[in-house]
Parts: sequence; structure tokens; C-alpha cells
Amino acid sequence: MSQICNCSQPNPASVASINIIQAECKMFKGKTILVTGATSGIGYKVCLDLLDAGAKIFAVGRNQDQLAALQKLQPENVQTLAFDLTQFTKYSETFASVPGLDGVVCSAGIADSNPLRFFSLEKYQRTVDINQTAPIALVAELARNRKLNAGASIVLLASIMGTKIGRNGGAAYAGTKAALTGFAKVMALELANKSIRVNCVSPGMVNTELADNQSEVSTEARQVDMQRYPLEKRYAEAAEVSSAIRFLLSNQSSFMTGENLVVDGGYCAQ
Repeated sequence: MSQICNCSQPNPASVASINIIQAECKMFKGKTILVTGATSGIGYKVCLDLLDAGAKIFAVGRNQDQLAALQKLQPENVQTLAFDLTQFTKYSETFASVPGLDGVVCSAGIADSNPLRFFSLEKYQRTVDINQTAPIALVAELARNRKLNAGASIVLLASIMGTKIGRNGGAAYAGTKAALTGFAKVMALELANKSIRVNCVSPGMVNTELADNQSEVSTEARQVDMQRYPLEKRYAEAAEVSSAIRFLLSNQSSFMTGENLVVDGGYCAQ
């Protein structure tokens, strides 16, 4: 006797997959998250992914056109702020209007080459201001003014540069990124009594505008460098780093704080 196929019965595996997708889409529903460096690279991808997951975002960047384009995607869920994060004396008035936050992603950064032989103090100080001082000053400002909700999660974009490896011409960049991992440990302790978590994500090279704009590195040199990454001999995509950031923002990492999550395709495992 042939068996009759009851196609009206849902496939359990399909139902499970749908449930997972629906859960991910609602993961940040009702959450408000501030993202710096929101107009390009990893920061922009984080904004898109958070919106897809149901979050409201407060996007901070310098490119007004890009901020406007981002807001058009979901006007009801996106607030924007065109602001230069090195204007430290204006933090108090600028961030006074920020709503209560469930998460902060400090993604703004620069990577100017500054070798010792041609060392520029001005270029060094600018790197420190944007990469190191701005995240610390911003979190301090938000904490002082009680803008961080209980249970909030803060994610700082660090790098394997400085924390794991060095590279010629990258002293300022490496120093600032290493500083963020130390800052995360200290702030994790200071904010723990409010159930606020602070962690870092440290990627290797990522296919973003920041990497593309390194004019001192030739296309051939980039291809050679990619071969040093054990996993698929390539650089990470912004989406892969964004996934790690979303993990640290979510309740799935609720007992992680003061940590540094490396996303480098096995580069530092060698």
C-alpha cells in the first residue's frame, strides 16, 4: 500500500527555522541604541542590522547626506545627529536630547598611517581624539547624565592591531585600540552595579571604506595580506563584525562584560 503524503502538515524543521528568524527580527524590539560612525563601514552595517532586528537607533556621524539617507529607510525608528565627536566641550549640550539608551556602539574611527620616521604629532593627536578619547568621553557623558538604562550594553570597536599584533606606521592606531580594551575592563567594573555591560569587538582587516582608503597599501599588497588569514584567505565583511556586535548588545551575552571578542578569521591563532 502506498503511503499518502500529507503535505498540509508543516515541516518541523521549517517551523523551527521560521521561529528562529522571527525571534531574531524581534530581538531588539523596543530597544534604543546609539551608534557612532553610523554613516559608513561597520557602523552603517550595524545600523541596518539593528533596524532589521526591531531596534530604534540614534545615529551619529559627520556626513549629513548619509544620515538623511539612513533616516529615510525607517523614519519612525531613526534619529540622527550630525556631529564631530572631537568637539568635546559641546558634549553636554549635544547629547542632552538623547533618549534613554539600551545600547551604545562606538564605531567611529580613523586609521592614518604615521610611521616614526615621518611622525606627525598633529596626525597622532587626531587619531587619539577620534579613536580613544571620543568613546571614553561619550560613555562618561551618557553615564553621568543617566542616559544608560539598567541592563544596557556598550560595545567598543577595537582591533587586533595593538591588542594582538603591530604593523608599521600604525603606532597611534594600535595604541588607541589597545586603550579601548583597557577602558572596557575598568568601565565594566564601574557600571556593573547598574547591570550595564561594556565589551570590545576586535576585528582583523575588514572590507570597508576605511581599509579601501589606505592609499599607502597597494592592491597587490592587500592580496598578499589576505593570504595570511587562515579562514578562506580573505578579509572579514562588515556583516560578520556586525553579527558579533549584535551578540554583545543582546541578552544572549547577558553575563559577559569587560571582554574582548576577536573576529579575525584565525589570524591571531597562528
